[in-house]
Amino acid sequence: MEYYRDQLQWQLIQKYLPENYRLKQDEQPRESFYAWRDCYIHLDNYQPPQPKASGVMLHGVGGNGRLLSFMALPLMRNGYRVLCPDLPLYGNSIVKGRIVYQDWVDCTLDLIKRYEDNGPLFLLGLSAGGMLAYQVAAACKTVKGLMLTCLLDQRIPLVGERTAIHPAAAKAGRVLLNPAARLFPQVKLPMKWLVNMNAIANNPALVKSLLYDKRASGARVPLEFVASLLTPTIPVEPQDFFNCPVLLMHPRQDRWTALELSRLFFDALACPRELLFLENAGHFPIEEPGIRQMEEFCLNFIAGILKPPTALT
Repeated sequence: MEYYRDQLQWQLIQKYLPENYRLKQDEQPRESFYAWRDCYIHLDNYQPPQPKASGVMLHGVGGNGRLLSFMALPLMRNGYRVLCPDLPLYGNSIVKGRIVYQDWVDCTLDLIKRYEDNGPLFLLGLSAGGMLAYQVAAACKTVKGLMLTCLLDQRIPLVGERTAIHPAAAKAGRVLLNPAARLFPQVKLPMKWLVNMNAIANNPALVKSLLYDKRASGARVPLEFVASLLTPTIPVEPQDFFNCPVLLMHPRQDRWTALELSRLFFDALACPRELLFLENAGHFPIEEPGIRQMEEFCLNFIAGILKPPTALT
């Protein structure tokens, strides 16, 4: 088993974060592995002395759990336990057997069950982790709130066309991907061949580092995983979702996922919802002041839900 404490690539990416959002030696998360089906899932656990609530942070198809430290760290400093799993095929998680996108949902639900007795639980999803967080909350009534940077419904052709490496590739993929996945399910392709991974961040040097990282944006994934990612099962449509409030924090300078793509799903939500903006931030929202705003928005959102009701006089 491999641990981030022994690896260099994620540390190189830390230098692109504002100083106050970098992991110090005494703030390193506790790393562990737990068995799930035929896999061993790597988990970063940011544990304050007496947590007020817990959060699970979910990465997308260009990240891993350690890359979410930029927001896990300030939440921990403010008294919240934060769990950052490496979803199967990414990070340091060990995969044995076949993985499709629904396994990401099931894996996250399993993680929540392990911690559901540890107080109120919130989900924070970045990129494709946004819709993943929604799917998990639709199946788990214990989630108190969702904090997302994207909410992309890949069932809508326009979403795939606008986020793929090229619109023509997305259109061809709709026709050819499922047959190819049935014939060659375990053939692996780099995600950067399929989606516009060059827009994952706005700093070219950072993009290069992320694409070099085989545990993040440089990962190769099986065809059947890609096919399932584009045909997800959404158990509850947005107009029927009442489980918890949703906060969408859209990066103003996101060059990969335009706001109107998230609004196709977000605007239909029946639950309480709020849209806020991260100024000057890209898809990987680490720029000032957006990163500071994201911290503030998340803390205010959680505190508002945890706040006890005012007694009537």
